Amino acid sequence: MDLNMNVCPLTLNTTRICGKSSVGFATEISKIGYSNMNPNAVILINKNEVFDGIASAPLVHFPINAPILLTDPYNLTLVTLKEIQRLSPKGYNGIQVILVGNISINIINQLRIAGFTSKLITGNNHYETACRIPAERKDFKNVLLVSGEDYSEGIVSSYWSAHHGDPILFVRKNDIPYCTLNAIRKMNDINLYIIGSQKTISTTVGETLSKLANVKQLVRISGSTPYEIAVNFSKYKSPTSEFGWGRNYKEGHAFSFGTLNKPMEIVTSAILAHMGKHSPLLLIKGDSVPDVTSNYLKEVKPVPPMNMPRPPFMHGFILGNTSDITFETQIKIEDIISLEH
Repeated sequence: MDLNMNVCPLTLNTTRICGKSSVGFATEISKIGYSNMNPNAVILINKNEVFDGIASAPLVHFPINAPILLTDPYNLTLVTLKEIQRLSPKGYNGIQVILVGNISINIINQLRIAGFTSKLITGNNHYETACRIPAERKDFKNVLLVSGEDYSEGIVSSYWSAHHGDPILFVRKNDIPYCTLNAIRKMNDINLYIIGSQKTISTTVGETLSKLANVKQLVRISGSTPYEIAVNFSKYKSPTSEFGWGRNYKEGHAFSFGTLNKPMEIVTSAILAHMGKHSPLLLIKGDSVPDVTSNYLKEVKPVPPMNMPRPPFMHGFILGNTSDITFETQIKIEDIISLEH
């Protein structure tokens, strides 16, 4: 990571992760998450396919324990190959690299030549690809449902999925793809969580799914904007299951801050929810912090002690270069979460 403070500035309570491209960013995140350990596998995604990236998030979680890396769709990007070599994945069920979605079989051959075993999980489209992920997870009680047409409201699901391993399935605004419906019907006593408003997933879709005999409950986490949805998801904790961050109390919380203009940076940074500080994702604008996000941070910020600051402290991960999220925005986050203010 470029630690030139003009390019990738740090503050006392924020860490910025930078990269020359989304592919480079993914390798930098991987170096942070796996600085002193070898993952069991690596997840490899087409750098242009955000929905494939979202669908792959549950594979990050244990027992697979894998970072998400990006590549050109037809040839394995050199910087990515070098990171796979550095990681030297141990193998999960004999597989070191899991390719997900719309990605060329040519890359499998390139990985084989480089000495890595691999498998491809894919379908005719990202809906079908997502439907094949639950078979890799097996042990889960919750499924997240997000829009397969507009990632803006549902991309926050990737963080929870990496944290807890719950699969993500895609629906359209007004109908449910056959593979999604069929995948849910095969599950036993499942909890469904719609992540998104009625602007992206209609009430009709929710009602249809809630009537399935094997669905225990259906809950929608909504909001008027993607920023509010991210906040509401961070707050939410199910009263009946382990689902939900439940970050709705004053404590030394850590959060990741991403912008919708850089979705692949969000997806690949999901390992920050998997390990370390296990941070939920909050969405911001490149040049400002939305009021709903700012107000939420102030709500959960610890009360500073009377004499001097002491733990618990808050922390923020800034996802992207200063051209993506300005330094002024980073300073705003620093001011909000610092106990000195």
